[in-house]
Amino acid sequence: MRLALVPLLAALSACATSVALAQTPAASASSAPQASNAVQILSTSRLAALADSLPPGASTSHQITSWDGLSNMISRRDTSGIHERHEGFTDIFVVQRGHARLRYGGTAEGERSSSPGEWRGGTIRNGTEAEINAGDIVVIPAGIPHQLLLPPGESFYYFVFKVAKHPAR
Repeated sequence: MRLALVPLLAALSACATSVALAQTPAASASSAPQASNAVQILSTSRLAALADSLPPGASTSHQITSWDGLSNMISRRDTSGIHERHEGFTDIFVVQRGHARLRYGGTAEGERSSSPGEWRGGTIRNGTEAEINAGDIVVIPAGIPHQLLLPPGESFYYFVFKVAKHPAR
């Protein structure tokens, strides 16, 4: 499965580096997408329009599609996030606009379960930090604590894949 993601991620990286000016209407945020088995092509202009449709806020997102074991969404963040950790899926970010620091790894202290297999809050101790910018692709394996840190007054837009973790064989 990792090799199958390489061409997809390469194509999305090319899309992420170009911001289109075309405006297409975004799908209603209240309409959750049904599971799909269809091919999906998201043009740069469609991603830009979806990003532009997200209202300002600490963190807003719009799920676009979900397949068996895979979903995707466009997200906007206007403030730093809290630490989070997911046991059941890997996050893949394709940065569309803006820049942030990603704090990841280390030990999570003071986190609280927000739902089965999900933890949020607390602090990441002895983690690593990396600057991420438009065009970057970030893969955060299941179980790794992570947090996005934004400069004050900045916005950060990113396309997210959530890939379900397969049980150990």
